[in-house]
Amino acid sequence: MRHHYVKTSNHTTFMDLVDAVENRAAREARILLLAGEPGTGKSRCVDHFGAERNAIHIEGMPGMSVAYLRELLAYELDCAGGTKFQQQKAIQEAFAVRRPTVILDEAQHGLDHKAECIEFLRRVCEQAGSLLVLVCHTSEKHRFGEHKLAHIATRISALVEFSPAHLGDTALYLRELCEVAVDDAVIKQALAQSRGRYRLLSNACRILEDLAQATGKSALTGDDVKGAMLCEDAMKSLRKGGK
Repeated sequence: MRHHYVKTSNHTTFMDLVDAVENRAAREARILLLAGEPGTGKSRCVDHFGAERNAIHIEGMPGMSVAYLRELLAYELDCAGGTKFQQQKAIQEAFAVRRPTVILDEAQHGLDHKAECIEFLRRVCEQAGSLLVLVCHTSEKHRFGEHKLAHIATRISALVEFSPAHLGDTALYLRELCEVAVDDAVIKQALAQSRGRYRLLSNACRILEDLAQATGKSALTGDDVKGAMLCEDAMKSLRKGGK
């Protein structure tokens, strides 16, 4: 299986809105919220985007504090050490020069205590004119719009909600990553079994390659995989087992 990044329709939508926020949003409103169900490619997208931008990528976690974020930013910017004031001053100076994009994954963990962690990141980014990307599960996105968090909600200029792969995305994904050629029938079967979850489509690539190797074929058709389980949705199996 190949491992390069596939630019799906979700990627295109994300990049279009990044461009809109950076070039048309007010300086104090350069926050983009990315939401989506598991397996829709959120993490892979921001990993790729962050690597291209040399962004500061922060993994949100329970109990996260402003002090922790200040230390993390200072470490990422090579200005660790000194008093809190010295650290903050060094961070602001580094941001003014580099204007780094900041990505906060599992961003819901930054909403505690009136979203003080997100407010801290927002202020640092705003002063430099940097983009702040917040990433969360679809079930958490409503929390960013709560009235008590208006100081954050009113500064979010775009919401991107990633969707499961459609047929075109599935074809693109399998044909770019799978090391065996597949026809439209195989693509449709993989889409139906995966329900458009990219991590399951990744499993399908490996199954298809194993099947091709076992049968000595360089290309597979619908007849070759008829009745085969190309990717099993574990969550679906768990739900069945719980009935």
